[in-house]
Amino acid sequence: MSKSLISVIVPCYNHAQYLSEALESVLQQTYTNWECIIINDGSPDNTDEVAKPWLEKDSRFKYLYKENGGLSSARNFGIKIAKGKYILPLDADDKICITYLEKAIDIIKKN
Repeated sequence: MSKSLISVIVPCYNHAQYLSEALESVLQQTYTNWECIIINDGSPDNTDEVAKPWLEKDSRFKYLYKENGGLSSARNFGIKIAKGKYILPLDADDKICITYLEKAIDIIKKN
């Protein structure tokens, strides 16, 4: 049985200094069928410079830029192109433990 794709949506506005840690926490997941969509919400900091190496590191990372519209607008922008059966919103200044997706998918499927 194939594993369900999870789309991790990471909006970023003025949080470039935390973004790599958030993305590293996604990359380290024990559940591997994910895509991670990074949305630069018109951030004036160096979000694009921080995000671009992640696109080269792993093809599951995707990057979008939009004019600033706020957190909800950025999340919805990413969700529109998400291909996953499930959506995980992850703020650019947060991290998830390495088994987060694995545990979440188990709970979802049991309920």
